[in-house]
Amino acid sequence: MMRFDPERFDPEMIEPLLEHLASGQTLGALLDHSPEAQKAMYHLGYTSYTQGKYTEAMRFFGFLVICDHWDRRYHMGMAACLQMQQQHAEALKYYGIASMLDLTDPAPVMHIAECHLARGERPQARKALEYAIVQARGHAHHNHHVPRLDAMLALLDARAPEPTANTSPRN
Repeated sequence: MMRFDPERFDPEMIEPLLEHLASGQTLGALLDHSPEAQKAMYHLGYTSYTQGKYTEAMRFFGFLVICDHWDRRYHMGMAACLQMQQQHAEALKYYGIASMLDLTDPAPVMHIAECHLARGERPQARKALEYAIVQARGHAHHNHHVPRLDAMLALLDARAPEPTANTSPRN
């Protein structure tokens, strides 16, 4: 693991680094990581994920998120690993970023709903599903998500309602 070394820290590098990032550039360019190298790392992360090696995959996706914070695939990969490890609160953060990087794609919002459901947050899950349905119906290339989203919303509606504030918890 890389550790912060105050002896090697150069405060004069902060301003140029911030300017670089503020101009829309990525750290990958500064680290001299080629798109081919990032593609290979993504493949390794994806392969690890499909083999159920989520912690290993997170190392690849985490590095890729640092290299190119604009590539939503890296955020989706990191979020999926976290979700599979039942770390739903953390997964929500990465799915949220992925969603903001492409406001037309309902896939990250659908996964946001899954995480909210896993956390027992039905109202938030409902809002996410309703928004994802609007996204999917609003863009022809995302229409294939509509049946699954409709089914998820119907399942949410079919489940027992949440306890009201007047209901006391069982001991």
